[in-house]
Amino acid sequence: MNTPLTSDEVLDIIKNHYNLGDIDYCMFLRRGFNDSYVLEVGREKYVFRVYSKDKYYIESEDDFRFELSLIKHLHENDVPVAAAIPTAKGELLGAEQTKNGQQVFALFQYAEGFPISGDSVTEAQSFRMGVALANLHLKSNSFESQYTRYKLDLKYLVEEPLRLISEGEDCAEPHELIKRGQYVLGKLQPIESYINRLKSIGTDGDKFGIIHADMHLGNIHFRGEELTIFDFDHCAYGWRAYDLAISNGLPKAQKASMIEGYESRRPLSKEERDSLQDLGHLRSLWDIGDMLATQNLREE
Repeated sequence: MNTPLTSDEVLDIIKNHYNLGDIDYCMFLRRGFNDSYVLEVGREKYVFRVYSKDKYYIESEDDFRFELSLIKHLHENDVPVAAAIPTAKGELLGAEQTKNGQQVFALFQYAEGFPISGDSVTEAQSFRMGVALANLHLKSNSFESQYTRYKLDLKYLVEEPLRLISEGEDCAEPHELIKRGQYVLGKLQPIESYINRLKSIGTDGDKFGIIHADMHLGNIHFRGEELTIFDFDHCAYGWRAYDLAISNGLPKAQKASMIEGYESRRPLSKEERDSLQDLGHLRSLWDIGDMLATQNLREE
């Protein structure tokens, strides 16, 4: 597995591709599905992302271009997202030869504020989350792109996680993720009912469209009631109600407030409303499959 670029290596890339001026500091932030770094220039902070191409839902660099152009579209339409910063040549996605081969990268505004736990988020903040999420869905309806992106449909949401968990059950010492998957499956049986619930929503109208696909409180920063949504690495075409699964982790009053905020912009169908709990459970299954798939790729 490739090691992350050092801060000095990242600084060289940034100086080669962006007109930011003198950078006060650059620090490795974390290794997830991508490598992230935080940097500061004067009073401005940014996040620099080095993309991993070894992800099961990524077919080519055009997938990254879809994500970045979507963020640009949402930002220009007043959806509170952390905007992507173009290179000196006006490109949202950059590329450079590194010790790990050619790598592609992007620079983002830093999402000001802080994450808030489900127990601490207020009803007013929950309402604003619902409004922002509905606006994200509505504004993405007008997004047009020459680039393709995957669908978070039954294949990725159910079939692939089931396959990956099943393949790992034969190991002498099942990985902790496999054990977690078995536990989740035990809670989901019979899973056919969840599949039927998704099918009942259908894909007509805007019930199925562009979604963030990884909505959780770690990908939202608050400043009072103001918020910024970031990390669109998993954005996809999927069921809009799936993004609202985040509400299942909130206290009862906050959950109701988030759904109220969402419906103030985009009313939910009965089928969407009825599916929210099921979608929250299926998200747990998808999350395990997502980590297993990426882990398998990195071990090859």
